Amino acid sequence: MMLPTTTQNGQPPPDLVFGYVSARSEGGTPMTEATDLSSAAPYRASEDIRARAKERAEAVGLTVTAESRLGFTVYGSPAAYEQLTGGRVTSYEALQRVSVGRRRYVTHLDLVGPGQPEARGVGAAPDADDIEAVVLEQPRSCYHLSPSPQPPNVSKFHLRLPGDVSMLLGATAAHAQGAVGAGVDVAMVDTGHYAHPYFALQGYDVDPVVAMVPGTSPAKDPIGHGTGESANIFAVAPGAKLKFFRASDDSGNLVSAVAGFLKAKAAHPKVLTNSWGGDLDFPPLSTHPPAASRVWILEIKDAVEKGIVVVFSAGNGHFSVEPQVPGVIAAGGVFVGPGLGVQASDYASGYASPWFPGEVVPTVCGLVGMMPRAQYLMLPVQPGCELDIDQSRPSDGQLPDTPDGTTSVDAWALFSGTSAAAPQIAGAAAVLLGQNGRPNMTVEQVTEALVKTATDVTAGHNHRRFNNPAGPGPDEATGPGLANVSAALAFAKAHF
Repeated sequence: MMLPTTTQNGQPPPDLVFGYVSARSEGGTPMTEATDLSSAAPYRASEDIRARAKERAEAVGLTVTAESRLGFTVYGSPAAYEQLTGGRVTSYEALQRVSVGRRRYVTHLDLVGPGQPEARGVGAAPDADDIEAVVLEQPRSCYHLSPSPQPPNVSKFHLRLPGDVSMLLGATAAHAQGAVGAGVDVAMVDTGHYAHPYFALQGYDVDPVVAMVPGTSPAKDPIGHGTGESANIFAVAPGAKLKFFRASDDSGNLVSAVAGFLKAKAAHPKVLTNSWGGDLDFPPLSTHPPAASRVWILEIKDAVEKGIVVVFSAGNGHFSVEPQVPGVIAAGGVFVGPGLGVQASDYASGYASPWFPGEVVPTVCGLVGMMPRAQYLMLPVQPGCELDIDQSRPSDGQLPDTPDGTTSVDAWALFSGTSAAAPQIAGAAAVLLGQNGRPNMTVEQVTEALVKTATDVTAGHNHRRFNNPAGPGPDEATGPGLANVSAALAFAKAHF
């Protein structure tokens, strides 16, 4: 018997719902109930259990999009989820920090009904011995905020790519030694990647884009975020190869970020960078991450344990689980001004993790602009995309700032955020792991090299939500400071 499809706010759920199925863990503890998040190993499932779980999900009409050693991502109609779980798909509104520092109510999905857990976003398949949990994809947002291959000249202070970013991150000297990240695959999950002539002019290597949402074009980037931020990878590692996974729908919403991450993980890149995440209460209400987040934490841990350097943005005032996961490199923000003065970016998140003792976000910093809009890096985007339009216009009154000086259709925009820092740090990791680097370095060694050679930042505060000051030595505003690629490379060659 099919249960009626309803919502708590009176609105119907979307036609396609994206989610994750956790196969029965070999360790006996469901991923959603995990309290020890130090390793993903106990939560892996046998091939036989995963195969049976997939058969059960496909039998009700769900489509498997990506899989790992722990479970797999799916999409399908609300009715398919209801048949699998016996619950019903509902929606609720939650106030959440989204792009460019704004807060708005965002629709979340839940599975409710008899036999369903109280944890929001988590469902159960009561009669299944091969499925321990069903988790619905939670809303995520980008962390920022034939065109000419050359950027326009604008009066607002900004950095140009690749030269300014390469120089300020200490990568130029490494490039002169031939250390450009050659032979390193860097995967990126984001809104899309438009074939901007800038990438061809620079000779950058971009694989064909993989689109995760059915019916979406791998050639489009409706926001422009993925296209622009990916240029930061090449500014630091011009010899790397980009493997891009588009996780957005036609409106640019990141509805399939987890599936994109799993698909990217399965491609075995050396580096996997992510300029997005959620936003939770800070300080958190519980001593443990939410149940739905534990599944996601363990999938990230599994990527690290596979030897992939995983980078996540620290956030732009956001508080999310992704950058806190032990082993992840959390990319924070440092601003270098017109006179080369260095200070913490007041646009970037930074804090001591309340869930993972000893973990501090950020791990290391890239280059990020300042409030209110962090219009700092001149980046290529798809012509007429959201960022191309929004950054060229005055703010909507919430943000007292001026346009960036570009036009709404010139395929260039000034933006940054820790969305830019993450691919910059991913590029630094690629230089360390590439030819003329140390290709066999471990994740821990890459992190150590970047942390121990970072340039200390002693001025400024991070985002006012956390309001931590930068000071001598490691701190909660900038971690150890701004990454220095050449120094990290020399450290790696001397120690590993």
